[in-house]
Amino acid sequence: MLNNPDAEAMMQGAREMQAAAERMMAAGDWRDAAEKGWLAVRNATAALLLEVTGVDNPTSTGITGRLRALARERGGEWARLREEHGQATRWLHSDAFYRGIYQDDIANRVRSVADYIALAVELARRG
Repeated sequence: MLNNPDAEAMMQGAREMQAAAERMMAAGDWRDAAEKGWLAVRNATAALLLEVTGVDNPTSTGITGRLRALARERGGEWARLREEHGQATRWLHSDAFYRGIYQDDIANRVRSVADYIALAVELARRG
């Protein structure tokens, strides 16, 4: 559980979105599953940033920029999270959802969102 109640609610929303993505993937709806997976990544990242900085980043651009800055400052797992955020944005959001490009590893990418959320929670708890 995160200390900031708003951040905790966002993180719970990310978990729910990720579960919905997996259900959609299992039902064969890969395009919407990809978008739900990306939304889960986005929301988990927003929750992490709110918990760590106290600042709500309401736009995807704001979230990405703040994550990039923290990854540069802190390195390590933060840099890994930034890289995974970028991959989710490209493969799940841009290519799969918007362009309708199916890749054989979409199901794996959707499942990996759970690992992303777990890392975001761990970083949020560390502060």
